[in-house]
Amino acid sequence: MAFWLNGEVREERTAIHIADRGFLLGDGVFETVLLVEGRPAFFSAHLRRMRAGAAALGIEETIDERELAHAVMELGRRNEADKGKAWARLTLTRGVGPRGLAIVKGELTPTLLVTVNRYAAPIDHGLAKVIVSKHCRNEHSLITRWKTLNYLDNILAKEEAVVAGADDAIMLNTARRVACASAANVFLVQGETLKTPPPEEGAMPGVVRGVVLEEAQKAGIAIEAAPVESKELYASALFLTNSLIGLRAAAKRGGRAPGAEASAIIAKLKSCYEEAMRADLEAFGAGL
Repeated sequence: MAFWLNGEVREERTAIHIADRGFLLGDGVFETVLLVEGRPAFFSAHLRRMRAGAAALGIEETIDERELAHAVMELGRRNEADKGKAWARLTLTRGVGPRGLAIVKGELTPTLLVTVNRYAAPIDHGLAKVIVSKHCRNEHSLITRWKTLNYLDNILAKEEAVVAGADDAIMLNTARRVACASAANVFLVQGETLKTPPPEEGAMPGVVRGVVLEEAQKAGIAIEAAPVESKELYASALFLTNSLIGLRAAAKRGGRAPGAEASAIIAKLKSCYEEAMRADLEAFGAGL
């Protein structure tokens, strides 16, 4: 499989330095980007978040968006992932440095790795089944505000869901309020209002989340970005969002499935999101 590392397309398997802080310490950020017919969706939004995360961690990056876009598309072609849907993983680490936790200024050159693979979407059996995880998301930590390589809590929450026979696990914050799912944002439909936890509650500022909120506003759907008590999961219709699943209706065990009114709102938002993605892909193609 071909991959892109620090400005060069390579094919050998040994690539990451054994002293890279991303590998050793989870010191870095990443993005997962959906590709449709070889073109990345919402690519600029993903790079904005990656740059903001890198800046928050003090990682000095010099990402050239146009160069990186061409690298993603070239990998799609080389890896036979330029037809249908695929996914790109962009990983930026602080780079190779001396042993220890201390950040030694002037001695670190960031590592930027890109991989692209074909995407086989999971079989959609209707509603995503979700549980509430015992693993907590610390809304006070910097690493929950950005898509960092420190993902162990999410990994354990996802494994908890798999063991329970569910599709995903909803993670609560330290106040026992809803933060997010293991790899998705959480939305609740309450009557004619769309509610979702804000980043201050531990929610990832997801790219798809941002698009959905924008499209909901355009469609005249009331939006409330506010704390969500765990008991609200039982009384509300739910859906999850991320770059690969888009929007998917969900239900907590013992909770309610979306009724006709909520299903109509979710369907409308899904249609708006897909149209926004088509427009973004067209604009991306026109900018090449």
